[in-house]
Amino acid sequence: MGKATYDALIVGAGPAGSTAAFLLASCRLKVALLDRRDFPRPKLCGGLLTWKTIRLLETVFQITPRTLAENDVLRHATREYAVCDRCRREVLRTLDHPFHLVDREAYDHFLLQRAISAGADFHSGKAVASVDLARCEVATRNGEKWTGRFIIGADGVHSRVRRTLLHARKIAEPRHPGLAAALECVVPRQPGALPDHPSIYYGYIPWGYAWSFPARGGQILGIVALKAKAGRRIRAGFRNFLAYHDLADTNALPIRAHAIPYGNYLDTPGNANVLLAGDAAGVADPFLGEGIYYAHRSGQLAAQAVIESRSKPESAAGLYRDGLRRVIHPELRYAHAGRQIIFALPTSLYYPVLTVLLRLMPKVCEETIQGQRTFRWFRRVKTLPGDPAHSSAMGFSNQRFL
Repeated sequence: MGKATYDALIVGAGPAGSTAAFLLASCRLKVALLDRRDFPRPKLCGGLLTWKTIRLLETVFQITPRTLAENDVLRHATREYAVCDRCRREVLRTLDHPFHLVDREAYDHFLLQRAISAGADFHSGKAVASVDLARCEVATRNGEKWTGRFIIGADGVHSRVRRTLLHARKIAEPRHPGLAAALECVVPRQPGALPDHPSIYYGYIPWGYAWSFPARGGQILGIVALKAKAGRRIRAGFRNFLAYHDLADTNALPIRAHAIPYGNYLDTPGNANVLLAGDAAGVADPFLGEGIYYAHRSGQLAAQAVIESRSKPESAAGLYRDGLRRVIHPELRYAHAGRQIIFALPTSLYYPVLTVLLRLMPKVCEETIQGQRTFRWFRRVKTLPGDPAHSSAMGFSNQRFL
């Protein structure tokens, strides 16, 4: 079969891939966005958007919470959240800015449509079989070949593009190798039986926690083990967590497992004109597990690197690395340090220690979660996504590039 040639090939149409595709197509580059799945497609995720994610959506896509609601993407918004333990103790807090919870199947499809509207060519059912780094070429399992001046691998935690770079020794292994294991299910929601706000639960598993998020027509219940040794106890911990919610018949529940890159980010996620973004680059919050914001942000930085290196494609990875080290990696590094301190404690102390912090400095904790403060000594962010000063500091007059 013949080759299709583009300025940029983007593998994976999740938030990272759609963000990069939207920005590059908006700059009139010829963009191909490939995904092995048809959209809309099911996606395991709590779908919580923090304040910083909302600001980024407004800046990049001109999407507001109202836009999400009008397009049947937003499923819930709340200013409340709770930190709980297995002994039914709870600290309920009220936020200055609400959490927005989206249906990830609808959210990813909505963003993809924005990328297509900007001019990106989307091709579903294109599972990548191999990547030729020297030729900047992607071969799919149906025998098609796609070439481009740049490749952005946004193909998830089990990224084919990432494996190719690692096998060719073009990138180094992550500083903190290993993936977190998560279990999740959606259960019917009875009025008053489950909280209508996001809740985090401690005490069910060492080096991990459980959660309960409101969902459309139900409730998302999940648990994560941050270390392999804790992963061996994850099923027992999840059974206990479900029993806490009077869901003892776990065999009848559609429990699904998935991996999360908690803290295993790559220091240089790319080589020459081949870049990695989102889960493929390992950019998820090591402490809280937030991945949506970092997917968007890394996709944005990857697009920026491509734009800046059009005359010299081999410089893209260096430019991208510099952007990540400036705005993403410091947050991940300090969040990882916080995780190591908290979860090194006995499991029974997770809840009391965290709730003491919430009581002593509630605004600092909440503003750090929302992105108004950094994990680096909880410093207040001086320029925020969407602020003109933030864009000019990054060297771009177009505010879509932060």
